Amino acid sequence: MSETTYSESTPRGSKSLLPLIIILLVVVLLLAGGIGYLLLSGGNLGISLPGAGGGVVDQNAFVVSMNSLVITQADMDAKYNIIPGGNLHMSNSQFNNNVGAAYGKPFIQNTGRVDGWDLTMERVNPDDYTPEFVRSRVEIYETADGASTALSKDWFWAYQLEDRVPDEFLDTSCNLGPDCLTFKYVEAKPGAGYAIERYDVAFRYKNVVAWVFVKGSFGEVSEDLALQYGQLMLDKIKLLEE
Repeated sequence: MSETTYSESTPRGSKSLLPLIIILLVVVLLLAGGIGYLLLSGGNLGISLPGAGGGVVDQNAFVVSMNSLVITQADMDAKYNIIPGGNLHMSNSQFNNNVGAAYGKPFIQNTGRVDGWDLTMERVNPDDYTPEFVRSRVEIYETADGASTALSKDWFWAYQLEDRVPDEFLDTSCNLGPDCLTFKYVEAKPGAGYAIERYDVAFRYKNVVAWVFVKGSFGEVSEDLALQYGQLMLDKIKLLEE
């Protein structure tokens, strides 16, 4: 009786609409749950969103190419030489040797650092109006979150090492990645009567961190130039995915 009463009191089209209504309700519930999770998690979803800096760069593709992802002699308008010992496979072991195990080991454990490359070049002709030194490094991490942690105030060396604290963190509109820092050092050059400036840019693309600095006398280097080299590194990293 109840089934007969239901069918007689319900319009013919309602039965065909019922599955659609159920699907719509499920979609609404899923969306509501996702928004709730986003709010509770402080905005960090465990999925990759287009343009959100999520996802990962393939480790194998990175490792075989990382010595070309830094700023090389071929990228420069003037002639540069690689300084002795300045072309380094920055493995975790080498990273520890460079920064010291007291900082290096906890850094690797907390960020999931995997590998990297570091290259330092110096200008050949002192009369060229270009940076005296250019240094760049790329590093790959297991996850995008780990790479982001590597640039955080809790772990990035520019915040942590007392002998390398920048003279100024720059308020920049850097758009190289979801995590991007620009900062500046100024040092006197003994006997020269002028100061040497250095501009650094460090940023994240997915699970890769890139860092570059330019160093030279006033007028030879600038924040814009460091950002320009940073963009060049970003373009190289993105080519790995094509």
